[in-house]
Amino acid sequence: MSRTVAYSLLLALCTAGAAQAALDRPFSMTPELAVKALAAAAPVAGEETTFQGGQTLALRGLFASDSVSANLALANRAKTANRCTLSLAAADGVSLAPAISLTLSPGETRPFVDAFAGRASRLTETQAAVSCDRAFYAYALVADGDTGRQDVVAPETSAKALTLAKDDVPCPAAACFDAPGVVHVPTPDVPVGRVSFPAPAGTAKRFRLTIDVTVADWFPEDPSGKHLIYWFVIEKNLDMPGLLYFLGPNKNEAFARHGIGLKHPQKIKVMKPFTAQIGRTYHVDNDYDMAHGKYTVTVTDAETGQVAVVLKSRPNVKSYLVKAGRDILVDMGFYPGLVDGEVPSYGWKYANVHVEVYK
Repeated sequence: MSRTVAYSLLLALCTAGAAQAALDRPFSMTPELAVKALAAAAPVAGEETTFQGGQTLALRGLFASDSVSANLALANRAKTANRCTLSLAAADGVSLAPAISLTLSPGETRPFVDAFAGRASRLTETQAAVSCDRAFYAYALVADGDTGRQDVVAPETSAKALTLAKDDVPCPAAACFDAPGVVHVPTPDVPVGRVSFPAPAGTAKRFRLTIDVTVADWFPEDPSGKHLIYWFVIEKNLDMPGLLYFLGPNKNEAFARHGIGLKHPQKIKVMKPFTAQIGRTYHVDNDYDMAHGKYTVTVTDAETGQVAVVLKSRPNVKSYLVKAGRDILVDMGFYPGLVDGEVPSYGWKYANVHVEVYK
């Protein structure tokens, strides 16, 4: 069973009738329509819609639920690349997702469609905060899939400072993203974590993900089961630049899968012997170089710098067209008992998610 199907089943169990309710919403927007609506709502660029680098803008009075989407737009007013940081929170300031940083091209406006997707099933008041190195602007469009109502939310200046992640490291690609620090430690209450990045539209020739993972105890009921390091996809399981499991005692294996436009059973498999040590932190580099026909996953001991294992394969495409409004998703950890062979990684520590997109 694919992860997409599995998550759909879990959602159906946890929110009875949610899938049917979504089908009954007459005004739900596709990502393409959401991007067009955001563009139509964009203000004219000028002094009143330009803020200086280092300032923080707050988008307050947003709402999110299964039927209401908060679509964000981040506009680079500079003539050079601009590094920005975005945080998502409830109205009371409680964080709803890891803070992320991203690179905008000169003059680019990047949509982040349904930014709070999966963060709230019931109607929840939310807010976002944005800060950039150079001149920028941000606004939001709240869309109700049940009534068709759309509200534009303008920014307010905020005294709260956002720390830019890795702002001293130049981006070597067309776009870079970061979720610094610890982003997820699975527990029985929250076994799965997710980091979402708004993908840049256009033809991509290479995707690269790096992440640090500290191994805790193997799942006692099935220590040789698949403990998920990451599920790295563009919008959905069909388009997967990489996935990695660690398998414990009696298997001791690193197991990767990948494939663009392939259903899960068709995804390409790569396996190598590897004994992950409890308590060790590993730096994983997933390099999906479509243009050069190379897929490489390198696992390095973060303390010693020694390469522990390398998995190699070939992408099944030469490039990938990223449509506007699509997200890059990185999931960590599994739900228990949902898919045979996939087990939770309780207590493992996932940190420093970094993504590069090359064109």
